[in-house]
Amino acid sequence: MATMPPKYPKYFTTFEASRLLGVSLPTVVNWIKANRLKAHKTPGGHRRIAREDLIAFLRRYEMPIPKELAGPVGERVRVLAVDDDEDEREFLKTLLEGEGFEVALASNGFEAGLLVGVARPDVVVLDLRMPGLDGFGALELLRSRDDTATIPVIACTAMADPETEARVAKAGFDAHFVKPYNPDDLVASILQLLGLEKGRRATAR
Repeated sequence: MATMPPKYPKYFTTFEASRLLGVSLPTVVNWIKANRLKAHKTPGGHRRIAREDLIAFLRRYEMPIPKELAGPVGERVRVLAVDDDEDEREFLKTLLEGEGFEVALASNGFEAGLLVGVARPDVVVLDLRMPGLDGFGALELLRSRDDTATIPVIACTAMADPETEARVAKAGFDAHFVKPYNPDDLVASILQLLGLEKGRRATAR
């Protein structure tokens, strides 16, 4: 069973952000003023930085993510599993809920695009061959949106040909699994991508 992380704060002050990142307070303020780091003001005029915005900033500028920020907000990992095969969706739901994850399901890329804003997943597990908007199109959609651009996306596919593997690598998926895969490896990869536990490998055959 996966060990769920403790509950993390959802918002940070500019001082807390500077401490976490190891930079000066004026540096954080300047990032905010330059619209590089997203922040909002409280009714009292104090700046607050959402944890997800801080992580997105670090990923965008390829900066290391402090261990204090590793892991999803709250006590449960949220996973959006997208597959047009009902049996595969139910398999993923059973597997991931058995690990203590919170799971949302979508049957195609269009549905995933609609659901992602509601489910707010920490990770997306995405089939590649689906009717309508396939996995590659769904990834492109997620990467084009500010609120989903940095969510780790794992490709799962039954296609094992070199052309597909090259296309997956070029598209920029965070991990790639070829069906049938070891379920434990998928769980380990999810945890690894979130910085919760070292996964055994990110690509499985």
